[in-house]
Amino acid sequence: MSWGEGSMNWSELRDLVDALPEDSATKAAAVGDEHGQRWTQQTFIQAGHYNLLLMILRVLWTAHLKGSPPDIESISPPQRAVDETRTELEEASREYSEAVLNSYSPNQAGQADQDEIDHWASKIRELEAAEA
Repeated sequence: MSWGEGSMNWSELRDLVDALPEDSATKAAAVGDEHGQRWTQQTFIQAGHYNLLLMILRVLWTAHLKGSPPDIESISPPQRAVDETRTELEEASREYSEAVLNSYSPNQAGQADQDEIDHWASKIRELEAAEA
């Protein structure tokens, strides 16, 4: 930053923001954290380890104690605006794919083919009637 001028340019501001710690409010806001749960990579790793151990506990409990394991909640990562947008896009993509695949299903294609056959059959009858 050029201290003599009293202001910084955009690249210096970008470098300053990039250098902020992961759990800073600015970085959290940049990824869409809406509830103030600023997780670092270390927090995600620790939650993953906890959830893995919980799964192992459930498997071992079921296998060796032959009963239902206690109901212990796993740790879910915080929801961010980016995650919600991604979920909406994935849902829209899935619905579009289903619609495309359904358009090729035998029931859909059969009706469209039959309509086209009926259309051309009526055209042929009209031509035959015109020739006679």
